[in-house]
Amino acid sequence: MSNKPTIIVPGMEKGVRVDSRILEERIQKAVHDGHRTIEILANGQHGIGGRLWSARIESVMIRVMGTSGQRLGSMGFPNTFIDALGPVSDDVGWLNAGAEIVVRGNATNGVGNAMAQGKIFISGDTGARAMTMTKHNPRFDPPELWVLGSVGDSFAEFMAGGIAVVCGHDTLRTDNVLGYRPCVGMVGGKIFFRGSHGGYSAEDARITKPDDDE
Repeated sequence: MSNKPTIIVPGMEKGVRVDSRILEERIQKAVHDGHRTIEILANGQHGIGGRLWSARIESVMIRVMGTSGQRLGSMGFPNTFIDALGPVSDDVGWLNAGAEIVVRGNATNGVGNAMAQGKIFISGDTGARAMTMTKHNPRFDPPELWVLGSVGDSFAEFMAGGIAVVCGHDTLRTDNVLGYRPCVGMVGGKIFFRGSHGGYSAEDARITKPDDDE
C-alpha cells in the first residue's frame, strides 16, 4: 500500500485557470505515482475525482477546496472518496459507479443522475432532477443519495433503483421537501423522507410506512 504524502493540485497557474482536462491528467498522474490523498484547489473545473480506475486496488481520497465545476465525481469508481468543502455545481455523481461523495453545502441540479452504485451525501439542499434515471444491479449494493435538507423539482424522475433519504432539516422549503412533481416515471427504488410534500406521481409510486427491516 502506498504511503506517499498528501499532494496539492492547484486549479490556477500563474493567474490562469487550468483546463479541466489538464487538471484531470494531473490527478490521474498523482494517483498513478502512488498518492492516495489529493487536495484540489479547484477553480470551476469539471469532472473532479471521476474515472479513477486505480482506486479499485487502493482507496483514494480527493478533497476539493475552492469552487468545483460540473460533474464532481462523475463515473466515480469504488474506493474513491470525495469530500467537497463547500457547495457544488450540476450533476454531482453523474453515472457514479461506486464512489462515495460528500458535499458540505448545497448542490444544484442533477445530483446522482443515472448513477448505479456508490453514495452521495449532501449537507444542504439540492436543485432539480436529483436521483433521476438511476439503476440497481442486484449483484451490487444499490446507489444511495442522502440529503440533509430538501430536494428540487422533478425529483426521482424515471428512478429505476436505489435508495434516497431526504431529511428535511434546516431547509427553506419546509412546506414541500420533495419539490414539484416527484417520482414521475419511477419504476424502482425507495425514497425515505421527513416533512411535508406537495404531492407525487401516484401512477408511478406509492407511500407506505417503513417497517423494522427498512
